[in-house]
Amino acid sequence: MIRQMQRIPIGCPIGFSGRYIVLPGNTMFMIAQIFRVTLASLIAANPHIENPNLIFPGDVLCVPALMRIPCCVILTPRGTVPFGTGGVAFVNFGPRGGQVINVMATLPPPSFFGNYDSYIATAFLRDIGGFGNQLFPTLEDPPTWSTRIEFPTAISLTADVQVVVEPFSAITGITGPIILQNNLRACDV
Repeated sequence: MIRQMQRIPIGCPIGFSGRYIVLPGNTMFMIAQIFRVTLASLIAANPHIENPNLIFPGDVLCVPALMRIPCCVILTPRGTVPFGTGGVAFVNFGPRGGQVINVMATLPPPSFFGNYDSYIATAFLRDIGGFGNQLFPTLEDPPTWSTRIEFPTAISLTADVQVVVEPFSAITGITGPIILQNNLRACDV
């Protein structure tokens, strides 16, 4: 049996997010879907694959991206907040496909900002709207609040996404002032 030689790129173009080793059963189309890039951009980033319809297990592909992933962004405090208030947004690929933003923050009790009992983190995407989730505290004092915002595989995060953390009242459904905020520009390729 003749075995196909592994094809490895000499170098990857500017704006690639990483390398991917082809697994049995993979197709270029499938890999483009996994990383939410266009098939054309995946093919263009891999000129060492002469026929994109023929890829083999072990081939190494350059994966282009709209953003560098994984990436971490510091969430900047807004307004008057206690000393030590701060957080980060960690952008990565999700465990079920798609992209995720993990938010972790050191925050005072939500009641510090008024009649609130929790926090929510929301990522605002231009022309789409916001995706959010409640943050949950750890047992330390003060706690670390955290959550994961998962995005459908059809969505690709971009540098203009705004991530905010706000206090929230589960009783009234009202959100308070923005406590932490930043965009994902630091993740730009």
